[in-house]
Amino acid sequence: MLLPSQCTPKKMKKHGHRVGAWGPVLVLWLAGMGVAYAQDAATLKRPTHLRAAPGDSAASVAELAANASVTRTSQRQGAWVQVRSESGATGWVHMFDIGTPARENTAAQALRNLGNQASSGSSVSAATATATVGIRGLGEGDVSRSPVGGHRASHAEPLNHADRLRASADSARAFARTAALQSRTVEPLPVPALPPSIPASSTEAVAAALPQAGVAGDAAMARLLQSVESMTDVQEADLGRQMAALLLQGKPLDPTPELQRYVNLLGRWLSLQSSRPELPWTFVVVDESDFNAYSAPGGHVFVTRGLVDRCTDEAELAGILAHEIAHVAQRHHLHAMRTALRLGTPAGLSALVRQVHTLGVGAEAEHAADREAVTLAARAGLDPYGLVSALVQLNALGDSDLQFADAHPQSRLRLDHLEQAMARRFDPLVGTKASVTVDARLEMAGIK
Repeated sequence: MLLPSQCTPKKMKKHGHRVGAWGPVLVLWLAGMGVAYAQDAATLKRPTHLRAAPGDSAASVAELAANASVTRTSQRQGAWVQVRSESGATGWVHMFDIGTPARENTAAQALRNLGNQASSGSSVSAATATATVGIRGLGEGDVSRSPVGGHRASHAEPLNHADRLRASADSARAFARTAALQSRTVEPLPVPALPPSIPASSTEAVAAALPQAGVAGDAAMARLLQSVESMTDVQEADLGRQMAALLLQGKPLDPTPELQRYVNLLGRWLSLQSSRPELPWTFVVVDESDFNAYSAPGGHVFVTRGLVDRCTDEAELAGILAHEIAHVAQRHHLHAMRTALRLGTPAGLSALVRQVHTLGVGAEAEHAADREAVTLAARAGLDPYGLVSALVQLNALGDSDLQFADAHPQSRLRLDHLEQAMARRFDPLVGTKASVTVDARLEMAGIK
């Protein structure tokens, strides 16, 4: 998914992104969004004060009514974002006061229609996988062009190269010391009530009641059918590696060593705060201009170069990495795969990956990953509002009409869920300190 305040053609050109076969799609998207790229419009959820500086104690510049229109700037400090009111006054509001109602998104519909035309005649409906993207779990990548039949993916060299980039726990701790990041004790967030439209684990409950299907000749799938808990970490990592090879098939890694190193160090530091720090965590920057993040069991996390470039600051990148770490740590992919198998998905890893890609890991799992991501960022000494900031940008784009809306909760619902879970408990942790950009961290950590 493209972010309105960050994805400009100029920035793509600056970093030398290869648009490739989806160039016409991206051009159409940019042209269709028009005004949204020039200004990041939003509305307010509730009456609030426009503050002269970040913080509840700052002087009030103006009173803003519920549903008032504002324009976000790129400035954020902790939980506070700078906006401009319709009258032209500039000031700060709390991030949770910003919202965007569901609306028609003609550019997204045009993109979907173009994707449908491109995929006509194909047996796979996921041909637009690399064109409409978001922060989700397993599923993105050239899975639509992977072989079907349960064979191990060939062309494993990109994955082997990614393994060589893996950061150790000690090097991640050294990075944290250099970056002045200190771990903190942070309790898990409470679980707010899910909306009535999201019954907890209903699909998995239905699948559990079905008789078990056979998975001929595939030991990993057979183990998964028995139970997710029956898989050891080693078995999960082996299955995840096969899946990661499928997700990387045909995708080049970003050629910038210092960027790969930085993302591995940051991701590894976050993973050390998780419930499964011992996994062979591997973080990969894929050389694509999309805004995209995805993961596979066993510790493989992928982000695109476009995502890194469009993150306003390090906290946004950390929040997205932490979301994917949470999916892996809580075995969301495996649970989704087991459900798909019990519902009768054709045997074979490629087919299963496509199935999970289409259905997603479930709204309940996405909300759980959001809550865990905020907690992991806070435990790592990072700004826990980074993920919230990224979701606010997705919300401003109007992702309710995007390709994966059925498989992935709308960002406005995720923001409402996080607001209920977080309340204002993390505000004292972040205060009103200015955020650190990715480029600044690369310089400060001596990686560049």
